[in-house]
Amino acid sequence: MTAKCTVCGTETTLGGDVTCGICAACSSRISGPSDKGELLEAIDAPVLLMQGDPRQVVTANQQALALFGKELPEVESKRGGQVFDCIHSFSEAGCGKDVNCENCKIKNAIVDTFNTGNPHTGVSTPLQIRKANGTKTYVLQVSTEKVGDLALVRVERYDNINPQRQ
Repeated sequence: MTAKCTVCGTETTLGGDVTCGICAACSSRISGPSDKGELLEAIDAPVLLMQGDPRQVVTANQQALALFGKELPEVESKRGGQVFDCIHSFSEAGCGKDVNCENCKIKNAIVDTFNTGNPHTGVSTPLQIRKANGTKTYVLQVSTEKVGDLALVRVERYDNINPQRQ
């Protein structure tokens, strides 16, 4: 499918599931030394840009910051679970290393994207999220896409599934 790139305006074939709306040339700039902020803002969804080793957030767009109620310094160099406020990210072992993280579909999709380059679409799992007024069950759904040595994580759902009971 061809359309205009939301960054450069070129008529071209657009990128994958996460970078939809951005041409391949602009998408490749995300992993380079260019201004990642402008490119991430062109994606019309909350997006985190992650590095593989250690697996941490490099930056995020404004939609992601608003969704999680955080400022950029609160997500940069943090692990995904710390950004999402997953209770297991606060354990002694830490995010991605706690025994409860072994079968986390979100973590496993991100790790697989880094290891194989394969994108993942609509990966969903319930997480226990720590909020100021207690722990709540949220459903987190993401899609992943590798861009150079980095990975984009688009957050498609981050919802409290039982707001009345919790």
